[in-house]
Amino acid sequence: MPCDRLDPREIDAVFALLSNATRRSVLRYLVDAEETTARELARTLTMEAPDSDTRAIDDSRQVVATALVHNHLPRLDEYDIVEYDGTPDEVTPGPNFDAVEPFVEPLEEFDGESAD
Repeated sequence: MPCDRLDPREIDAVFALLSNATRRSVLRYLVDAEETTARELARTLTMEAPDSDTRAIDDSRQVVATALVHNHLPRLDEYDIVEYDGTPDEVTPGPNFDAVEPFVEPLEEFDGESAD
């Protein structure tokens, strides 16, 4: 997926990747953080509400971490959107991150509305 111009198949791939709220959240996080870990992403994606059950949060965080490590991060890595080597220690923007970044920020408003 070249960074300068996307062909129709690459556009389809971008929209398929962005069709998942977890992957959009990962990409939005990387716009600001530029480096993180799978554990930090799982923690961020499962921020606890003040009256939440700690055990339920821990269980949810483990489910999200598993999905990140086994599904979402490898998919994004496959297209060089993130750099992820299969260990939870480092996740960074990949060489094609700039190609999808313009699609990510407008979706933040959409995701915020769908959460209500």
